[in-house]
Amino acid sequence: MAINRLEFYSEKLQMNTRVNVILPNQPKGTGKILLLLHGLHDDENSWIDQTRLVSYVSKTQITIIMPRADRSYYTNIVGGSQYFDYIADEVLQCCRQWFNLPTDPDKCYVAGVSMGGFGALKVGLTHPNQFKQIFALSAMPDIVRSWQNKPERDGWYRRLFGSPEQVIESDNDIAYLISQQTTNAPAIWQLCGVEDPFYAMNQTLDQQIKKQGLTHEFLEVPGAHEWGVWDPAIQQILEIIDQA
Repeated sequence: MAINRLEFYSEKLQMNTRVNVILPNQPKGTGKILLLLHGLHDDENSWIDQTRLVSYVSKTQITIIMPRADRSYYTNIVGGSQYFDYIADEVLQCCRQWFNLPTDPDKCYVAGVSMGGFGALKVGLTHPNQFKQIFALSAMPDIVRSWQNKPERDGWYRRLFGSPEQVIESDNDIAYLISQQTTNAPAIWQLCGVEDPFYAMNQTLDQQIKKQGLTHEFLEVPGAHEWGVWDPAIQQILEIIDQA
């Protein structure tokens, strides 16, 4: 595998940013793309540093794109950088041009952990025609509930989202995005540790997806909010994509 660590100027962010791209050694036309998103306290290096991702993907024809998203919640910040547009559009388009990657939606997947799980759901459900499947690991899927549970984040969340009322029925409202989907939506693969602080939110998310009748699988596994849960999960994800 070839690991490319790139720095470039983003038009959407209006600043330099970084993205890591793992490419197969001998790319073939059957290759697939995984847009892999990081969590709140992480960056574009975390999946490489904290898991055996490089070893797992080396057996496949999957290209993995890992952009830096800072503490943005993959959101177009009110009066600030347009992180959602950068992740959902610009970085994918740039990587496809730079590395001659496939544009077929049936070969494109999105995954993320924690804040990145929220991002994966948001990207995939906002642009359902661009992705075959969404993988949400220990996702934080409810901004309003998080806002209520952590009032100390009020100032930060207001800078990101405006107000709790502005989240409801917006592209930051995962329950609302789910309610807008048809059976043609990307399949959703969801995983969470039963000791994870977001476990109850993920149980609610599971019920919302089932109610909408979407193609879906929810894996409840031992463990908390930790890389010991996510390392075997990313191995499973790569196997699913490789065999699709």
